[in-house]
Amino acid sequence: MHNKMRIAVLIRHYNPFGGGAERYAVELTKRLCEYYEVHVFAQTIEERSDGIIFHTIPQWLERPRYINQLLFSWFTRKATQGKFAVVHSHDMVTHANLYTLHVPCVKTRWTETRGLRKGLRWLNTVLSPRKIAYLWLESRQISPRNGKQLIAVSEFLTRNIVYNYPQNPDSITIAYPGIQPKPPTKRNPAWRLQHNLSEDAFILLLVANDFKKKGLPVLLQALEQLNNPQIHLVVAGNGKIEQLQIPNRIKQNIHFPGIVKEMEKLYSNVDVMVHPTQVDTYGMAVLEAMAQQVPVIVSNQHYCGFSEHLTSQNAVLLENPLNSKEIAEKIDFLFNNPRDRSKIAYQGFKKSQGITWNQTLEQTLTAYRNLTQPLEQAPNPL
Repeated sequence: MHNKMRIAVLIRHYNPFGGGAERYAVELTKRLCEYYEVHVFAQTIEERSDGIIFHTIPQWLERPRYINQLLFSWFTRKATQGKFAVVHSHDMVTHANLYTLHVPCVKTRWTETRGLRKGLRWLNTVLSPRKIAYLWLESRQISPRNGKQLIAVSEFLTRNIVYNYPQNPDSITIAYPGIQPKPPTKRNPAWRLQHNLSEDAFILLLVANDFKKKGLPVLLQALEQLNNPQIHLVVAGNGKIEQLQIPNRIKQNIHFPGIVKEMEKLYSNVDVMVHPTQVDTYGMAVLEAMAQQVPVIVSNQHYCGFSEHLTSQNAVLLENPLNSKEIAEKIDFLFNNPRDRSKIAYQGFKKSQGITWNQTLEQTLTAYRNLTQPLEQAPNPL
């Protein structure tokens, strides 16, 4: 019997209900185990799948986070060194030979600053162990090294990497997140009753853990301007509610269910998804909403990597996600035009069905082949 090649996957939190990086890692790893002997090394493991071997990495402390990150790198180096053909990390470590990058470079804050402010920022960095640690980890992660491959989750992120580390363009593969194509979940009228929402409520959805970055404050401003009692906003995620300033006249129409594990049921019972993100390398939740035939209002491709896939035919694109007036106008347009809403939802659904996890797997296997040849030719899943 042919022995499968041994692969190590590194991520601090292996969680199908976590953020984009965590969910991406889970979906991809489930598929990789069909072709490799996959070992997952993580500090927390929320789901254990058949065919994957899990190893728990010690978490001595949660904060400061940069110390935990350095310890995770050290522990996983000891656990994997010399034992695997591919060490595939979704996290900042120093020793992997394949990295899937999910967020903009830490270095961006320095490369995009000019003049005196740039000098002051570097001076501040010298005095900050946290910043030094993250910059060092990133440089070890991204700087060219023989036999190392990088995967970016969007062209948006690829441009950011090349801007900050221009020596890297030839070693980057793009592997977008995807979906598993299937018919949309049917709307359940009982869902609204369970959440004290009337049948005629027009429900907007925002999915976010970082409320500010995903645009919740400006979205609240837009809803205050509309002042439409029929419009409700559901915010799914684990952000800091206590830091929000919610205008009193719309407060009763804003709902925070926290982390939602059955997202398909949530998508199928809302009218519009709003994603006025200020910076998002991809935006998996937007794709997932479209796959449930939900029309989306989303920041354009300068702010959101997923918008590289979109046009005005299959989404409502925001020119400036910091402009509450524009957001209010887009919401009002969809509220008052159900026919356009249905057209955009249908075209978005059609678009989503062509962006699959099988494609993500194939692009990832391309990077694996670049690493493992001539050790072994990775099989083609398609």
